[in-house]
Amino acid sequence: MLSLVLAAAGCRCQGNVMAVKPSLTVAPASIDFGQVKNGDRQARTLTFESRTQTQVNISSIVLEPGTAPGGVEGFILGTKPASVDAFGKVTMPITFAPTQLVQYQATLIVNSNDADKPVVRVPLVGEGAKPIISVSPVCERSQQCTGTVVVMPPSIDFGMEPLARPVMVPSSQLPGVVITNDGPVPMSVTKVAIEGADAAAFTFARTEATPWELMPGEGRTSQLRFKPTSASQMSYQAQLIVESEDPDRPRVVVELRGALLPNQPPRVCFNLTRVTPPPEGGGPRDYASQALWMPLLTPPAGGYDFTLTRDVRPGELVQFGALSDAVDASACTTDPETGRTSLTYAWRLVSVPMGARVPALSGATSSQIQLRPVVTGDYVVELTVSDGVASTVVTGRFACAIKQDLVVQLEWTGFDGVDLDLHLVRPSAVTSADPFSGAFQFFDAPQSDGGAATQTSGDINGYAARTIQPTIAGSNFNWGDPSALDDPRLNLDNTGMSGSGAGGDLIENISLNNPENDARCGTTPCSYKVFVHYFRDERMAMPLACTVDGGTGCRDGERCSCAAPDQRCVAESGPIGDAGIGTGKCFQAPQPVVRIFVKGARTPAQVIPLEGLVPPDSVSLGAPCQMLAVAEIAWPPRSAIGSLPDGGTPPPQIVIPGQGAGGRIVNAVIGRFGYRQMGGSLRCSPDLMINGSSWYGQNP
Repeated sequence: MLSLVLAAAGCRCQGNVMAVKPSLTVAPASIDFGQVKNGDRQARTLTFESRTQTQVNISSIVLEPGTAPGGVEGFILGTKPASVDAFGKVTMPITFAPTQLVQYQATLIVNSNDADKPVVRVPLVGEGAKPIISVSPVCERSQQCTGTVVVMPPSIDFGMEPLARPVMVPSSQLPGVVITNDGPVPMSVTKVAIEGADAAAFTFARTEATPWELMPGEGRTSQLRFKPTSASQMSYQAQLIVESEDPDRPRVVVELRGALLPNQPPRVCFNLTRVTPPPEGGGPRDYASQALWMPLLTPPAGGYDFTLTRDVRPGELVQFGALSDAVDASACTTDPETGRTSLTYAWRLVSVPMGARVPALSGATSSQIQLRPVVTGDYVVELTVSDGVASTVVTGRFACAIKQDLVVQLEWTGFDGVDLDLHLVRPSAVTSADPFSGAFQFFDAPQSDGGAATQTSGDINGYAARTIQPTIAGSNFNWGDPSALDDPRLNLDNTGMSGSGAGGDLIENISLNNPENDARCGTTPCSYKVFVHYFRDERMAMPLACTVDGGTGCRDGERCSCAAPDQRCVAESGPIGDAGIGTGKCFQAPQPVVRIFVKGARTPAQVIPLEGLVPPDSVSLGAPCQMLAVAEIAWPPRSAIGSLPDGGTPPPQIVIPGQGAGGRIVNAVIGRFGYRQMGGSLRCSPDLMINGSSWYGQNP
């Protein structure tokens, strides 16, 4: 303001007033663009500043090449300023755009009217660079990857894969490729795709949308899945295509291979999981814990053997299961391809004890079955599991047995409606040489025979245990020590109606522990007798007529005039004291089979009649009230227990009345106990007195 006033006043300035000089600064003093990808541009800004009150005039801005190969070619100058106002600033952009993989070097020369620095030099440096792609197939064994990879030339072999899997392989276990930028500049990956004839069989574990950029040193893994598309195509090939900005390797091809794994059969295991006794037999025995399943997950070559590890008694409900884990579909039983979704099950019994009926299976086409074996011996269960293409068959053996010292079992298979009774008579009940002595000694044993009168029965059978004992207070089957541990047990009692039609389970079973505890078994073998009594016949057939004359021509229960060889003529009545004569009917005679087991064995020590004879042997009971003397079991005395050199006990000796050479029963010992009322009733009369004789007395 002062200068303006002086000028207006016509002031004349003195010579000692100095003019202000222009002064220019250029910043920055140098620019290093670093490495820039060929084809890319990187811009920096150069600032020109006037440091005084005087305008700076810029006469020229030029580039002078340096010693580097690229020279000035990669540098592009923006609009050049011609001046800079007093205390002002102007900028000029400088862009580095390399086209070659070389270093660029130049000097920016600025000429101005700055008297002190008329020339300013700004060094410019940059380098053209490229991204470097690395594509490396990987398959980490530590992650349970099962493929095979080759790094150069890159390839992945997925190996054999089933057409379907019950559970998808986790992505962490899949092979894949690691795509890495090994260059100094960012890299754009423009394509990651699967191509080729069998491209549909190969997929990415996750969607790979492109383009995506990798910074220097950065990598990314793409995992791949192989799944055959057809059961008829064995091998598959495709290519993984990776395209990027790497000028040397713009396209990388990774070969992909895989093969169809032929359908694998189901993996099958099963277990005897539970045994349920009848209501009076206690609670179920459970064998389905994970600890018991563990050794069963791989079936032995010869099949399972549950005979020693599972306790099964006649008449108990046995359950088998094929699923070691009911929730996990990959646990056995399972299919490698489809889990359990397509499995079918088929159970059957392939072996039962000789002479036994095959028990019915409940749930034979499901993963779990139930059956109720009643015949003592070994059973073999077979399970076939199919996935619709292949099948696996596994067998398992179990034993049905009563683990007591003496077990007697009666079977009369095929005679539904016939009631046969099994009798076991204690040695103390035998009072004479009569082969039937002791039969029907019901709760009237004298004190000399080991019990108070009207208390202890010497003959255990269904009628005594089921009908008489419950009506006599204090009655029992105390055959030895005061405790009940050595008392006989009627385990199965069948009244002749199997409930399953013709050919059903017609079985009775009696067992006894410590037979040597009988009063007569101190120092000499004591004899237990086994009888079978034909008590009742309620078959509804309309048989042919026949006549019983009571003489040598035809006796009650003989073939007489019956046409079929296995039929017997049964008189319309068999009064007490009378063998039965007059009109009758032809009935097929029941044929009892008795098996005797000792010391808990599941195979009989004796079968009566013998099995395996050719032609087969048989014993028939021709008419109701007849009784067959089956066997006398000479049990070792108490003094012989542990008497053998090895600490064992001599085995019992079994004598079969009427047995001849070769083991055949040539002269069966048959008596008659009871009577049949008039009118064709095929039943021994109930417990009552007739003319002073009890019905169960021995008759002609």
